[in-house]
Amino acid sequence: MEIRERLLQAAAQVYAEVGFRGATTRRIAEEAGVNEITLFRHFGTKEALVKAALIMAHRQPNFVELGEPVEPETELFTWAINVYRHWYQSREVICRVMGDMVEHPEIAPGICEEPSCEHAMVSRYLARMRELGLATGEFHPDAAAGLLLGSVFTHAIWRDHFNKPSLPPPEEVIRHYVGLVLGAVGFRLKGALDRKVKETV
Repeated sequence: MEIRERLLQAAAQVYAEVGFRGATTRRIAEEAGVNEITLFRHFGTKEALVKAALIMAHRQPNFVELGEPVEPETELFTWAINVYRHWYQSREVICRVMGDMVEHPEIAPGICEEPSCEHAMVSRYLARMRELGLATGEFHPDAAAGLLLGSVFTHAIWRDHFNKPSLPPPEEVIRHYVGLVLGAVGFRLKGALDRKVKETV
């Protein structure tokens, strides 16, 4: 494993354990098996290293692409449940970042800096649905994408804090969110998902 990759993995691990304040360059360098001079030679500052490590940690190992809309219910659900699982597994680090951003906004991973980011991908997908006549409602693709992502993100971060023994499994909740968004953009839902969504309206 290359030195840069070892430093990134060490920084992500130490940050997850102790946050920005506790993630000293000395501790990260020791974890990576290098000296601090090597760390600074590769990244320049602790902030740059932590930000790069968080960007690396944010990448999904089994990322699902949203391509041409064919079966929106299935495609959006498959995409959304994968994003949910990734965020749920990363929830402790996400919460640390959100807390640390108050004092250190420079460490926040860039939001939607790439065309493959979650929000841009959903927005393009919904816009394409409209072009194909699959979404007939009046909506702004960015706003509709924000509704879906906000719902999925909130459930991933807060699910463990809901004190409800009757809380449905994540798959059911995420399928419901997808159904609500698809209904809002004017996509004609089918089958059981359609009935479940109508029951809540």
